[in-house]
Amino acid sequence: MNAVWEALQQVVPVDRIQRDAMLAPFTTFQIGGPADLLVLPHSIRELQDCMRVLHDHKIEPFVLGLGSNVLIQDGGMRGVVLCLKELQEEQYHEGTTITMSAGYTLKEVSEYAQRESLSGLEFAIGIPGSLGGAVFMNAGAYDGEMDQVVIGVDAVDMQGHLHHYNREDLQFAYRHSRFHENHEIIVRVTMELQEGNPDDIQKRMDELTEKRESKQPLEHASAGSTFKRPPGYYAGTLIDQTGLKGLSVGPAEVSVKHAGFVVNRGGATANDVLGVIHEVQKRIYAGHGVQLEPEVRILGEAQERTSSVVTIVRAKEEDIPALSKLCADTFRETFSHDNTEEELQAFFDETYNHNILKSELGDSESETYLAYVEDELAGYLKVNWGDAQTERELVNAFEVQRLYVLKDYHGQGVGKALFEKALRIAESGDFDWAWLGVWEKNYKAQHFYKCYGFEKFGEHQFIVTPEKADIDWLLKKSL
Repeated sequence: MNAVWEALQQVVPVDRIQRDAMLAPFTTFQIGGPADLLVLPHSIRELQDCMRVLHDHKIEPFVLGLGSNVLIQDGGMRGVVLCLKELQEEQYHEGTTITMSAGYTLKEVSEYAQRESLSGLEFAIGIPGSLGGAVFMNAGAYDGEMDQVVIGVDAVDMQGHLHHYNREDLQFAYRHSRFHENHEIIVRVTMELQEGNPDDIQKRMDELTEKRESKQPLEHASAGSTFKRPPGYYAGTLIDQTGLKGLSVGPAEVSVKHAGFVVNRGGATANDVLGVIHEVQKRIYAGHGVQLEPEVRILGEAQERTSSVVTIVRAKEEDIPALSKLCADTFRETFSHDNTEEELQAFFDETYNHNILKSELGDSESETYLAYVEDELAGYLKVNWGDAQTERELVNAFEVQRLYVLKDYHGQGVGKALFEKALRIAESGDFDWAWLGVWEKNYKAQHFYKCYGFEKFGEHQFIVTPEKADIDWLLKKSL
């Protein structure tokens, strides 16, 4: 790539060419490994010159706009990535048509049309992405799509030649345009709109923005809707009905606000997101016979996982038998050394029976999650912000009430995944403190929690049988 690097410096300023550039900051998912070379052209001429250089070196680049609707894998992308987010050299209108460079955001395009008293782009106000990317994907929302307004597109081919296409040439279909096949790069778009009242246009854009903000998880990074709409269904509705809101692998999670989105709650990898996608696909197919297809484009090179995939999903009533057995098995692994089986069984019958667990699952001030490794139940988490488990309470506090991991899965990251899930839930709520109890002889767990900033603030007796008790340390941290 050295020869390409040197040749590109002759046509683009060196400060807009990066080697081994991490692509996460250039995607709305905030995920993505390194590109060998990343180039940010500012003009059509610069882009044409770049394409001539790359053609001479027999390199076909990958093109990014704002990086929405893509998941770039952790191994990154080989070769050259062209990012067009700074291609914003043209913006003008003639009568009811507007022409803008492909690097502008759809929000900027919609706002420009409103200022010019032109209606027809209100639907696009909240769609994340660039104008070029929106045309490439024929993006749409709220009964509007780009094919309803686009009448002309200018694009640069692999040899650096500029071409113009009229609307009838664009081959628009659902999330598709001709540029999927010809690999030309959209650089300029002309749209036909209608005259309108700017106040009415703004009002409609405000309504759609409020609707989007109230229903979509804009507080977390995502690529937009994760799955295509299957025939006869809505993907988000299917996922919600299957009880998969909150399903997570690491910090990647099916949004609890809108089940059609997989979100990055901070630090997720592409492998985490793919783990969620695959688990959702598997469960939806098993439950409904529907094969969900990703709408997000999965790009780049995979990076091998170095640890087990831990999938975490909210527990439902049909999980109670497995949950009861897991509770008993993990408790038995810890306390069977100084309690008889009869004593332990009496405790299980009282604490982990069907009615108690059903009541816990229905509690509006607690949540219960199950952890799976390769489809096998491995652990259990219960978090609580209502009545405390012990006599010690903190005002406005979030409690990690139970976190159990089966012995066979110790050392595989299950406990860590569950605990970090709990902290993500805590930090997204309006809590001042997180706290938990840990058995006084569980020194490994005490050290683990200390690494997360927990400190001891008290203790309480943990009743095993009327005749026997152990001690829990109570640990807390400020959120």
